[in-house]
Amino acid sequence: MSFLDVLKETVDRVDGAVSAMIIASDGIPVQEYISEKILDLASLGAEASAMIRDIGYAAENLGLGEAREFSVISDKCGIIMRKINNEYYLALVIKPDGNYGKGRFILKTTVPKIESEF
Repeated sequence: MSFLDVLKETVDRVDGAVSAMIIASDGIPVQEYISEKILDLASLGAEASAMIRDIGYAAENLGLGEAREFSVISDKCGIIMRKINNEYYLALVIKPDGNYGKGRFILKTTVPKIESEF
């Protein structure tokens, strides 16, 4: 199954999900799928590298260990990001009224299916 197929399936399985992407930790997008554009994914990629770095530092400074998942929920949408490995993340964009719990679950179960590709 291609990355595009995996991303489409991820979006299709979560109520309110509108896009998904694989992002390198430096912010460069690897693959994206958009069913409805409510957020510029190129901008998300650019901002993601700073978020990944800052959340990693915060988790380390708090003695929490490695940060595997984080989310940003705003008025416009929610973004859930799950670590694939040290270099790549899977991000899911969900509408405000979407199912965030299922989104987290789907990301958690999808990452093991693709991590061997990295």
